[in-house]
Amino acid sequence: MESNNTNYEAAAWIATNNADELSAIQGYYNLLEIVTDPADQAVIKEIISDEKNHAHLLTEMALKYDSGIAEAKD
Repeated sequence: MESNNTNYEAAAWIATNNADELSAIQGYYNLLEIVTDPADQAVIKEIISDEKNHAHLLTEMALKYDSGIAEAKD
């Protein structure tokens, strides 16, 4: 099993990358407001969907590395 310091470092990097994903999502939503071509809007929506999936996966990953304490189910 990895040390707590290694787990903490992994969790910190995962959190940083997750924050970047969330920032990118907001940026794409902003772009969606000013792009008028329907084909371009469809591409941006697909990118948003991908970024949301990345954020979801990173959130799940972060829970594995944050401290070893399981997430509450209630």
